[in-house]
Amino acid sequence: MDNTQKTPANPSHHAPTTGARRAAWRILQREGRRIEGTSLRSLLDNPDRPAQLRLEAAGLVADFSKQRIDGAVIDALIGVANSARLPEARQFMLGGGIANPTEGRQVLHTALRGNDADATAGQLARAERERIRALATRFRNDELRGHTGQPLETLVCIGIGGSDLGPRLVCDALATPDAPDVRFVANVDPADLARNVAGLDPATTAFLVVSKTFTTRETLANAEAALNWLTQGGVPREAALKQFIGVTANPEAAEQYGVPSSQILRFWDWVGGRYSLWSAAGVSIAIACGPDAFEQLLDGAHAMDEHFQSAPFKSNLPAWLGMISIWNRDILDCATQAIIPYSERLRLLPNYLQQLIMESNGKSARVNGSHLSLPSAPVIWGVSGTNAQHSFFQQLHQGPDTVPVDFILARKPDPATLSGADDPRHQILVANCLAQSAALALGKPLPNEAQGEDWHKAFPGNRPSTLILLPSIDARSLGALLAAYEHATFVASVILGINAFDQFGVEYGKVMAKSVETALAGGDASALDPATRALLGYFRG
Repeated sequence: MDNTQKTPANPSHHAPTTGARRAAWRILQREGRRIEGTSLRSLLDNPDRPAQLRLEAAGLVADFSKQRIDGAVIDALIGVANSARLPEARQFMLGGGIANPTEGRQVLHTALRGNDADATAGQLARAERERIRALATRFRNDELRGHTGQPLETLVCIGIGGSDLGPRLVCDALATPDAPDVRFVANVDPADLARNVAGLDPATTAFLVVSKTFTTRETLANAEAALNWLTQGGVPREAALKQFIGVTANPEAAEQYGVPSSQILRFWDWVGGRYSLWSAAGVSIAIACGPDAFEQLLDGAHAMDEHFQSAPFKSNLPAWLGMISIWNRDILDCATQAIIPYSERLRLLPNYLQQLIMESNGKSARVNGSHLSLPSAPVIWGVSGTNAQHSFFQQLHQGPDTVPVDFILARKPDPATLSGADDPRHQILVANCLAQSAALALGKPLPNEAQGEDWHKAFPGNRPSTLILLPSIDARSLGALLAAYEHATFVASVILGINAFDQFGVEYGKVMAKSVETALAGGDASALDPATRALLGYFRG
């Protein structure tokens, strides 16, 4: 990569003195004690509050007026961010610095969507985008054919983690009823592949295998099972491999596996798995939703990148998302955060954000290797509304724990989904979303027990939420939304002083799985703990 633009060293290694950081945190903690005695109901009495706590960027509108914050809290959060050298860290990452120091890697997924700070990365990304478009166009135009000469009609995508969650989310959100049939297999449980190939014709089914190294155990096991399904369905093995598409940072391994070189797309080690949807892994999006939609997705993300890079923190939407996450987790002691998209098209967004936020920031080590003494990422969870209202909203309203909520809502419905001009369902959806955010914030007066009132219909309120409005559920808006959460996650990591771009916990689990798999096959199990060895007996022989 081009190193001419890089900062000499990672700013996180040269943060201000511990005293400066502690002073900024003390101010923030003082604001926490002050706000503790102020209810959202009283804060919302200020008619100017919505305008003061609303930000717009890349077509999105974020309303923070129902968070337990005010101007002084935002100033204190910005002070903490500055004490962590967030401005320098932001430029270092976007400029192509080694922002993943534990693995010695650049973090340049923004180059995939138009950031040219690193000239070489930008050039590689543009060239691969053309190959993505070309391959997707060939598939959609019935130019990719199986061994019988019939067009390949169905694409089954095999990957796991970021290789699966991002593309799966976008395809589910944006694919139209007349789109090519694109399916996803992630779990190594045989039932996942079996369900997805049931009823398909091997002669017209293609498989997309996404693996950064092309050695991922679960992914290659599923790829081999898919290859067996094709051959058992009458496709000769050599011809079956011609129905495979590979996406990898190790194209040599994919070619050695037997994938035709013309059907191997690549990305690079500066693209983390959590960000792979923007890369050639997104060819599934280009096939399911169209190459133009994929480009619009990238354009929306790029617009948010530019806003994040240039906007002062006082008006920076992703920075506020990240700082308020710190506020709720580390100052208000909220251990979890719910993501509730009031859109069935975005039903997979909570799954995607679980990985983005918890795999990035669910850590106990600072970037310098010392132990982190603060809570890091909240536990992320949620499902789509209004479904959520009839499952766990009872606890959000009246349970003992405060759970901050991010509501995501589109201003306009998809006309193709309406039954007619007078279809009221989108209006009902909007009404429920707005009502829930208001009810969580305002609550209902607590009972006067002296007068015989009980707690059954009391709602404490003071439950914080953010409402993010999209113009509609379209590719550009979705790209901007996902990029906003990416940058918010980075902001939180810098404030905490951790590396958002490694995942040693995931790697350790893989190492342990190899040992157990060897033992299951009859190998030495002496290094395993007694409980695990005892359980092996249920699976041997």
